[in-house]
This record gives sequence, C-alpha cells and structure tokens, in this order.
Amino acid sequence: MPVSVQDNRNFYRIEDRAGLEFIPVSDNFVNDENASFPIPVSTHFQLLNQLRAIDADNSQLLRSIGEKDRNLQTYLKGTDQKIELLAQALVSCDESLKNEHLKTITLSEGGLSFHHYESIESGQYLAIKLTLLPSCIGLLLYGKVVNYSSDSSGNHLININFENIDESSRSLIARHVLLYQAKQRRENQDLGYSH
Repeated sequence: MPVSVQDNRNFYRIEDRAGLEFIPVSDNFVNDENASFPIPVSTHFQLLNQLRAIDADNSQLLRSIGEKDRNLQTYLKGTDQKIELLAQALVSCDESLKNEHLKTITLSEGGLSFHHYESIESGQYLAIKLTLLPSCIGLLLYGKVVNYSSDSSGNHLININFENIDESSRSLIARHVLLYQAKQRRENQDLGYSH
C-alpha cells in the first residue's frame, strides 16, 4: 500500500551516485493511479523493474521453499543470480547510465536531496526516475520538494520527500542503503588494517 513519508529524520541516509532524471508534475497527477509515468523509460529499465517486482513477489515463497528443501532453494537462488547478471549486462549498455546522467544524491527511505543548477520551489511535485548503482535498481517515484537552499556558487540543494511510495520501492531503497553502509564499513575496516 502506498505511503506518504512525512519526516525523513527517522531514516538512515547515504551519500551515493545514481542515475537521476526528474520533471515537475501537478499534485493531481501524483494522486492519479491511472496516469502513465511522464518520463520516458527504456526497455532495459522496464525489464529491471519487472524483475525486481517478481523478486519481491517471490521472496516469501522462496523462504517457504527453503524451509522444506534447502537444495531446491539453493538452485532457485542460483538461477535468480544468473538472470540478475544477464539483466545487469543489458542495463550496462543503457545510455541513460553514462556518467553525464549520474548525480551525487543523499538518499533514505523517506526521500532524497541533490544539487541542481536551478531552484525548485517548495511544494512542487516531481516525477523521479532513479537508478541505483551498481545493482541497477530502477525506481519510478513521485516526490514533493520540502525545501531548497542556495550556496555561494549558485547551486541549489533540493530536498524531496517521497509521495505515495509503494512498499516494494521503499524496501528496495532500504536494502540499497543497508548494503551501501555495510560496504562502507568493510572499506573503512580495510583502511584501518592497512596502517
């Protein structure tokens, strides 16, 4: 069930690089369940979205299978990993993920922030196409600008809360944040051991 996240302070945040595209939309558009997503989406992006949705739908079933037959669970996980590798190879060819489309973002389950050359007024709704790397998780989201600030160089820090985010997308972001934090801890430990 979609939820609107009001307060981002309750979520872990990471600073990351991600594929990010967005356009302004009206609040009526955000709340219209029949509206098509307004940003063009490549077939690679759609493929990954569909695979993620299937994974989310099947995760409970896979756990249940594992309780009865560990060998079958292991085999199914291996098959899933092969499909994942093929999908990531396809997406690596996607032009939208070239460096010029990557942005540094701060991300949590509740929203994101990023620097932009133009200000975006508080209260503005946005359609957001977000691709998390290196897993190439593709998310189609809506957000609302809660505030923005400007720095001395003229860049604007845009802070967004996600609107009507579905549980599957929220879970994918939470998992990405946790994996990113675990990777950072490992890297910090490795640096500590090298001195």
